[in-house]
Amino acid sequence: MKSFSNIHKYREHFEHLIQIERKAEMDFHLNEILMLNGRQRERKGRAILGLNGRDAGTGIGGMYLVKLVKGSGISENEISNGDIVIISKEKPTGTEDQATVISKTKRSITIGYNKTPPYVVYGKNLRLDLFSNDITFQRMSEALSVAEKNPKIQEFLKSNIDFFKDHNESEISIELDKKLNEKQVSIVKQANNSNDIFLIHGPPGTGKTTTLSYLIKAFHNQKKKILVSAPSNTAVDNILDKLHSLNIPSTRIGNPVRMDENLLSLSLDVKLQDHPDFQQANSIWNKIQILKKEQEDYIPATGQNRRGLSDHKIIQLANSKKPYRGIHQSKLRKMAKWIQIQQQINKSFDDANALQANAIESILEKSDVICTTNSSAGSELLKDIIFDIVCIDEATQSTEPEVLIPLVKGKKWILAGDHKQLPPTVKAQEAAQLNVSLFERFQSELPKDRMDILTIQYRMNKEIMKFSNEHFYSNRLKAHPSVAHHNLKDMLGFEPYPYIDPIIDDVLKASKPIVFIPCEEGVEEQLTDSFSYYNKEEIKLTKKITDALLSSRLFPDDIGIICPYDQQVSRLKSEMRDYHIEIKSIDGFQGREKEVIIISLVRSNQEGNIGFLRDYRRLNVALTRAKRKLIIIGNPNTIKQDKMYESLLNMIGHA
Repeated sequence: MKSFSNIHKYREHFEHLIQIERKAEMDFHLNEILMLNGRQRERKGRAILGLNGRDAGTGIGGMYLVKLVKGSGISENEISNGDIVIISKEKPTGTEDQATVISKTKRSITIGYNKTPPYVVYGKNLRLDLFSNDITFQRMSEALSVAEKNPKIQEFLKSNIDFFKDHNESEISIELDKKLNEKQVSIVKQANNSNDIFLIHGPPGTGKTTTLSYLIKAFHNQKKKILVSAPSNTAVDNILDKLHSLNIPSTRIGNPVRMDENLLSLSLDVKLQDHPDFQQANSIWNKIQILKKEQEDYIPATGQNRRGLSDHKIIQLANSKKPYRGIHQSKLRKMAKWIQIQQQINKSFDDANALQANAIESILEKSDVICTTNSSAGSELLKDIIFDIVCIDEATQSTEPEVLIPLVKGKKWILAGDHKQLPPTVKAQEAAQLNVSLFERFQSELPKDRMDILTIQYRMNKEIMKFSNEHFYSNRLKAHPSVAHHNLKDMLGFEPYPYIDPIIDDVLKASKPIVFIPCEEGVEEQLTDSFSYYNKEEIKLTKKITDALLSSRLFPDDIGIICPYDQQVSRLKSEMRDYHIEIKSIDGFQGREKEVIIISLVRSNQEGNIGFLRDYRRLNVALTRAKRKLIIIGNPNTIKQDKMYESLLNMIGHA
């Protein structure tokens, strides 16, 4: 574990790692764009070809919208609302202006630009490519710079909490509503009383986000200004939803297309629509569009047309009604008119932007709780706001420089997470030290009174919880009585379908909350250009098990399928596209739960090589998503070569 005595070395260390990771992120997409042709990248789901672009007006905040249409329909892809994309006529270079995906239909995709779009996007036969976003890396660097200049933050980062031993022993009023257990109440009180840093360790199903939301309510009751952030939009929406249910007035910053539509009324962009200053700005933006249309009738005073003349000189010459150095008087008049309209446009833009800035400042000033992603906490919107408290949910999924983006804005830090689950995602092997989150580093460095663990879990049958409890949480977890013994037979309508196959019999036995289904005949395979694996026999077995569960009157929404390998996920989605069942990677299921989870381990070889499966934190996530039934499919001869998996098989009774 890296420790720091000098803040300058701290900054140098992380700045170096950030630049390595930044290059890896950019190189991944750029190399793929340069190495593969458009068709190959389209097959991977990271490009769309044959698009025709047209103007789609303006969106929220004056964003320029472009609608890209493909009459034959857009094939399946991994491009989602909120993603960063680039548009090109032929082969992209990676230097194209970046846009954000606003919406998608079967035949069109609408994108938004923050400035006037390049002319090429209004053409035909265009190519759209998924690209990487550099802005988060820039904000990490800025946060490191802020930390280097702030003495209190320096002491926090060096874990010198001895300087802040005093606590606020203030009594706080926590409305229990029978929602919090004794441990949760204790953690809320401890975190409230801390003057500096507090860590909430929340193992699976223990109500970490619920506990954090009640803590935020306690802070709000004390009239504190609070910034709440998380690494992903989904995680931000999860905490925002809980704050909303507790009647805590909050404002959500971020692109509305990335938000849960049920929470849109809390979005800054939506709140802006009702603000009189923004409404006035909107009418000015509409006027600008009219002026731009009018401007098309005149000659642009640009490039060679201008011949080195200033705006003032062109207008002066136009008024003189005489030609100048071969420029005809009519051309001078048309250029002068173009300049005059451009001057109106420029002034209107300034006026509209000033009105919008006033409206935003007014809303944020009145918002006691502001919610955003870690990266967006570094946006211009929050540049001049200092918060009493910064709360970060899922803090263990972010690198240390990433959580610094929100943290440098606060006088007191609350971090909630579980370092025994998914670590931060790091692409570059040379930047592997970023895998240790600030939360995990603090776990080993802070005094024990600056952290506590939630111990009552409300998700899993105690048999499903058992393995993770023993191997990751030192047997500190207890299953709440409401879930300790719940199983499939408690589910309304569940009736085991009469199968003769003994394998299926185990799957449908409510008395066995966790089962291992051997698939020794399966063979792991790879595509030539892929590092990922798939296993056809496990796909067949997964389908068979799912059919049995559905035949036993479970609903598709009750079942989730998890695979550690993207190739297996992709093939299962294709094979089971009519099942309407959620099929995701382990990372995709972080923070989620289902009544029944099926895990396909995929790896099957004589050498006992399990590769990626040896990431035990991911194993912990996979094992703790099921509420009533956990079904694991794998080749026991392969996976039992690893001691952790051997222990798992022993516990299930399949040694």
